[in-house]
Amino acid sequence: MPSDDQKRIALEAIQPRIEMFHSALSVTTNQVRGLLAGTVNTADDQSAALGQFARGKVDMDRFASFTPKPSQVSKEAQAPILAAQEVLTSLLAEGDELFVLKVEEGKGLARQVGIRLASIGRAFAAARVIDLAKRGAYKEDKHAATLERFPFSKWNSSERALAPALLIELSGADFKPSAIVYFLDAKMKFVFCLDGDAPAAALARVVSPAVFVQQETGNASLTAFAEYDGMAVAALLPKTAASFVHDPAAGETTHARFTSLVLPKEVRKRAIGGISPSQQAEDFALLESLSATPELTGEAASDPAGKLSAWLLSQTNLSA
Repeated sequence: MPSDDQKRIALEAIQPRIEMFHSALSVTTNQVRGLLAGTVNTADDQSAALGQFARGKVDMDRFASFTPKPSQVSKEAQAPILAAQEVLTSLLAEGDELFVLKVEEGKGLARQVGIRLASIGRAFAAARVIDLAKRGAYKEDKHAATLERFPFSKWNSSERALAPALLIELSGADFKPSAIVYFLDAKMKFVFCLDGDAPAAALARVVSPAVFVQQETGNASLTAFAEYDGMAVAALLPKTAASFVHDPAAGETTHARFTSLVLPKEVRKRAIGGISPSQQAEDFALLESLSATPELTGEAASDPAGKLSAWLLSQTNLSA
């Protein structure tokens, strides 16, 4: 399995998103407690529920659609609200382990990520059930099952913006990060920790205009990934892999968004699990082409002024 240092670095990188999610759960659980007791929570109650990390940093209005409003509830609404409360409490009890996924070999990365997100999504289902019960719109045959499994495909835009992050531990043979592209929306984050050998440029397949991508080797820092406010993917790979940062904020063109790039001297020509040498070479070629600075051709290339322009373009970020 990945080293303890790598897991610590990866977990620290997603901790801000985990803390935000836990804060939302704490606020909601506190509100439900008051709702069932027929009381209204004060600002001090909510501040206590948020905890030390989020105090002064979390905008309560942001969680308005997630947090039920305190009010008296009917007798019929109490049972579904209690069921929702149990879900919230159980998710909080899992702590950080809820956001650490150890991929079982051969069972599909996308499938296992989907299952874990469906479990996390029960928090959003609980908030919906509470709201439906308060309004007298809850239907057990329609809504009860969502407390057991609420897949990512059913999350709305507000829920996706509140999504936490996942630390994914897996073997290099199962490292096919393009499988999680479907789940990249709003502010979703994934960080991979690998065991054993890995494709040298696997994260090249994840690069797109709005996705922050950071691939590092050894126990390198993931600070840039942690600080990026948006969709992001990171990986800690063996030292035989490439290291690069693709930052959407760094430029309007793809090559300008590569703020760092260190390529290995060679890509070993051997299969890694079911990932063939030709597939690994294609990933590597893709990374090289995405990060390459365009060159002028024809008359401009042979003209001194054209060469100067090409050099200036390669040194200048035109996004400003």
